[in-house]
Amino acid sequence: MSSIRRRLLVGLLAGLLLVLTASGYATYRQARVEINDLFDYQLQQAALALRNQNLLTLALASEDSESDLLIQIWDRARGLLYVSRRQQELPFATQTGFTDLQWQNERWRLFALQAGERVVQVAQPLRVRSRMSADIALRNMAPFLLLLPGMGLVVWFGVGAGLRPLDRIAADIQRRRTGALEPVATERLPAEITPLVRALNDLLGRLAHLFDTQRQFIADAAHELRTPLTAVRLQAEWAQQAPDAEQRAEALRDLRTGLERASHLVEQLLAMARLDAAPSAARVEPVDLLALAKTVIAEQAAIADARGIDIGLLPGDAVTVAGDPIELRALFGNLVDNALRYTPAGGQVDVAVRQASGAAVLEVRDTGPGIPVTERERVFDRFYRGSGTTAPGSGLGLAIVKQVADRHRARVCLGEPTDGPGLRIRVNFPLS
Repeated sequence: MSSIRRRLLVGLLAGLLLVLTASGYATYRQARVEINDLFDYQLQQAALALRNQNLLTLALASEDSESDLLIQIWDRARGLLYVSRRQQELPFATQTGFTDLQWQNERWRLFALQAGERVVQVAQPLRVRSRMSADIALRNMAPFLLLLPGMGLVVWFGVGAGLRPLDRIAADIQRRRTGALEPVATERLPAEITPLVRALNDLLGRLAHLFDTQRQFIADAAHELRTPLTAVRLQAEWAQQAPDAEQRAEALRDLRTGLERASHLVEQLLAMARLDAAPSAARVEPVDLLALAKTVIAEQAAIADARGIDIGLLPGDAVTVAGDPIELRALFGNLVDNALRYTPAGGQVDVAVRQASGAAVLEVRDTGPGIPVTERERVFDRFYRGSGTTAPGSGLGLAIVKQVADRHRARVCLGEPTDGPGLRIRVNFPLS
């Protein structure tokens, strides 16, 4: 499992180690350069101090000296006048100033100074200088070695303190009882965590709305199913107790009608439940509305013929929209089913598909009683049936139409046909 704490600690400690290592190395290099400059200054000052020294005094002083400096004094004819250590005698320097010299498998740093008739040479083995400069530079790096664990502890506790609000939020959510969907408090939260908490609160709000909707839906469904199921039970008892074949046949017809109504209601409830369960269209693909309209009309043609209703598809355009074909078929089917339910025998239902004003338009017109203007907003509510409605139904058809339209960013408009009474329902889809 990926851990933010581990990633932060590893990243910060690795970066800190890298920075401190680079800084320590740079400090080490700079310290050695400065120490070597200091040693060069020492050679130069020693040579300057020996310009006018008496050779006898030098000889007497060198007997007890343990200095690592090699001192030589020459005359202009390159005659050696004085050497501090005979066994390490160096050749005559041909130029004044500082020189790096390789002599008898050993490297030397040499400074030569001309002082009147003398040439003073002061030299030091580079191995001695290198060892001493390295020792001093390493001692200067001691603060870096102490700084690394100290900064590591600072990073460790700093990361822990920075992630403490996340731990507090997690503990708050874990302590909640099942079903508690109240928003998480956003007071005193770091700016980086606030968007996460707001998104979580938005999700909790949507879940709370969904649960409330489902609870209401279940309560309404139980109420709506109670009546048809009770009617079916009573009709079955009446058919069972019918005294003759004619009354029994009539009771069975009523029983069949009741079962059809109950079956239709269950189908509508399941369709609404599927729409509520999915936040958006299950799948999106190009859908030919004209071809879909032909399919739905062909499925409903037998029902229209049985009720004596003329149903047809008006000339239109082949229009393609992006959407879920199953949900769009449910939208078509409910529009046509509603039109057939409320259109009296001898009436007419017309379906049209066309493109207009940059949108795909589906229109269903019938010659039924229509919907009063005062009720047109409420007919999209679940289980709502208008006043004076006698046609059988569940009150879910237009609710399903509206929900599918909203999921496909379509707009549903109700109105009257221009050529007579009835209802015209128009659905405007954005073009794919």
